[in-house]
Amino acid sequence: MISTHRQIQLATMLIILLGIIFSGPFMQQTIANMVPIRHVQVEGAFQYIDKEDIQMKINPLVQAGYFSVDLQAIRNSLMNLPWTESIQVKRIWPDRLKLRIHEQKPVIRWQEHSLLNEQGEVFRPLNIDRFQTLPVLYAPNEQRLVLLEVMHGLSVSLMDQGLYLTEFRVNERQSWLLSMENGLVIQLGRLQPLEKFSQLMKALIVTGGELVNKMVYVDMRYPNGYAVRWRENEKIEW
Repeated sequence: MISTHRQIQLATMLIILLGIIFSGPFMQQTIANMVPIRHVQVEGAFQYIDKEDIQMKINPLVQAGYFSVDLQAIRNSLMNLPWTESIQVKRIWPDRLKLRIHEQKPVIRWQEHSLLNEQGEVFRPLNIDRFQTLPVLYAPNEQRLVLLEVMHGLSVSLMDQGLYLTEFRVNERQSWLLSMENGLVIQLGRLQPLEKFSQLMKALIVTGGELVNKMVYVDMRYPNGYAVRWRENEKIEW
């Protein structure tokens, strides 16, 4: 009769032996083949992501099988697609993977070749030509989030006057410059630019839309007023 101590030794050796066997590449591949991934379910509203790109990214990774597939590797691979904002990946027994992909939503252009989403995060598709109608922000990167909110406020105030902001520039000296859809450029400078902007909005209300449309350049960098350059061949009647 085998003693209890001997039984424990044999059981321990058996566990170690099984661990060695099942950790081998051959056995791992055998298990993967026994339980393959047969279906990949992709959810999400896609306007810019190509499903063929998704398939190309994940095809090599799902060959590992249901138990061996690396979910984090799939996440990382799909996050490399420029239009992916976030992704959830999970197994569904017995042979399915479920992917939930959230696509980036561009709100404005950032600098020359990038876009910003609603959270102020920068992403860079291969081609942004189709987004030339979006307003553009040029600013120091560390101020990106704050100035995105400022830009939204400026846009709303300008639209109340029938003006549409297309470009907002803040240079390294913190000087602000606004460009409108109709060609009007507003120079706010670097000293209290928001206060200058507020003063201008009040003046435009009094001036009236017809006269505003004849302006091509407004310089607010004066301590007690502002300068206006009018469009060529415009007759101004005060």
